[in-house]
Amino acid sequence: MGKPALVVMARVPSAEGKSRLSEVLTPEQREALQWAFLQDTIEKVGQVGGIKGYIAATPPDRINELRPGLGPGVDIIPQPNGDLGQRMLSAISYAHGLGYSPVILIGTDTPLLPAAYLTKAISMLDEYQVVCGPALDGGYYLIGMSHPWEGLFKDINWGDSEVLQRTVTVCRHYKLTCGLLEPLPDVDRPSDLLDLAWKIKKMNPGHPDFPKRTGRFMMDTL
Repeated sequence: MGKPALVVMARVPSAEGKSRLSEVLTPEQREALQWAFLQDTIEKVGQVGGIKGYIAATPPDRINELRPGLGPGVDIIPQPNGDLGQRMLSAISYAHGLGYSPVILIGTDTPLLPAAYLTKAISMLDEYQVVCGPALDGGYYLIGMSHPWEGLFKDINWGDSEVLQRTVTVCRHYKLTCGLLEPLPDVDRPSDLLDLAWKIKKMNPGHPDFPKRTGRFMMDTL
């Protein structure tokens, strides 16, 4: 196994994003929250040693907005057109094609993701061909693999609560070993945001996993 790559799947923040939080946040606040999530996630990637970092970003005409503040060794690649599965497969195939293995994908909606989980996922891929981090809504906040297994990204309804279960089923179908990390919540709905605010208030701001920008947003906004 070669050098691992860690890819953050990201959309450049906008006032139109995170629309399901419109009941509790203004468009400007939603955009600010997206920036906080993204910057905290990039910082988390920087805490993992011995990896190559990428941001797979969309829309392509705005990806240069993400360059300020990127750490050394983190490159930006555009996401292609297609559904989420096609875009994730493209990101994995890109990194794998450059010789990186395993390749791990994460999003930006899990600000409480510990850096240790990223390190653990890399270690687990010595034993498993696929590793997933279950999200509490039935999806996953992380997927990693030693090879770009195309079948894992086909015929899945990416918006429903069966994404993880379907992925595990496909692994069994192709006889791929699949390991699971600990479940974590992501932030899509107002109740998720309020739960996140409560958890952040209980955290030690000096802890390495404390999401500084998200925590600041919560203190200023909620």
